[in-house]
Amino acid sequence: MNISVSLATNILNKMKEIIHQDLNYIDKQGIIIASTDPNRTGTFHAAALKCIKEKAPIIISSDDEFQGSRKGINMPIYFNNAIIGVIGITGDKNEVEKYGEIIRMMTEILIKEAWIKDSDIRTKEINRTFIERIVLGYDYDFFPTADFTFPYVIIVGKLNKNNSFLINDKIYDILKNSLSYNKNNIYTISRNEIIILYHFHKNEDISRAIFQLQEKLLEKTKLDFRFGIGIKAFEYNSLKASYKAAKEILNFMIKFSLKKPVSEYEKMDLEFIFLNLKKSDIDNFINKILKNFTPKEIEEFSFLMNSYEENNGSILHTSENLFMHKNTLQYKLNKIKQLSGYDPRQLKDFIVLSLAFKLQRTI
Repeated sequence: MNISVSLATNILNKMKEIIHQDLNYIDKQGIIIASTDPNRTGTFHAAALKCIKEKAPIIISSDDEFQGSRKGINMPIYFNNAIIGVIGITGDKNEVEKYGEIIRMMTEILIKEAWIKDSDIRTKEINRTFIERIVLGYDYDFFPTADFTFPYVIIVGKLNKNNSFLINDKIYDILKNSLSYNKNNIYTISRNEIIILYHFHKNEDISRAIFQLQEKLLEKTKLDFRFGIGIKAFEYNSLKASYKAAKEILNFMIKFSLKKPVSEYEKMDLEFIFLNLKKSDIDNFINKILKNFTPKEIEEFSFLMNSYEENNGSILHTSENLFMHKNTLQYKLNKIKQLSGYDPRQLKDFIVLSLAFKLQRTI
């Protein structure tokens, strides 16, 4: 590995702020590529070559001991167990020797941090390019990882109300921390969308994992995202359809201001009917059926109607499920009929009422 002149210069300047001595960074050919003394940049440093050859620090007692070298200490710098260069501190032995080991360690840490950051940038670009190929419907000519294997599902996240947001490292860090438990998960931020290729396992609760991600984003950034989960894909050609499905359910969630932050396309039922309807039409329908109900009554009767449906209209089983006397249940069903004009005990009326309560609960 060869480090750049700009990185070496940045490291030396940081070190000089700590020890107030001149420093040099020398490459494996013995050339000073960066120095806090500009006059030494580009010159040959013989002591550094000896340092590399012997894999040990070289202490210089006088300026004429090695060609192009001054008194001080020179330390080999390692990356992945291989020497990549030498850092030298100029000054009297007694002054600089005490700094040698700490300066060497700090330099190696800074180089590794720069390498990790650079690797993250490359990974981000590879992932973004691959995902945008899917979004645009292009054929693939590479996979982002050597062990890329299906199945996947595409998940799309947008801010509630379709607001834009600034891409920042904090969002990427949250995505990384939340999704890195599976090294096959791939994600990017593009066109005001978080797009995730989620590598799932059989019977995995995908919604729960994404809900936890949504909570973390809200907690750490105060950004209220909504996520749509597309159809499961078992081959590359199905990924575009998964993205389209995720977008459809996501746009529905945002359009109708759904309370829940995560929805799965494959778990939609009534939502399919309303994907292309105007919100005003749905609001008018709900208002027509439930206009005489108070918010408290809507909450109470919605729960009751749900239990009534689950028990196939059985008064006995519904009352048992609700821990309610049969007469009390009959009274409440009559109350629903009185307020709405629809009798929940009649199949046609029940469908209208059930739909209204479900929509009211959803939006």
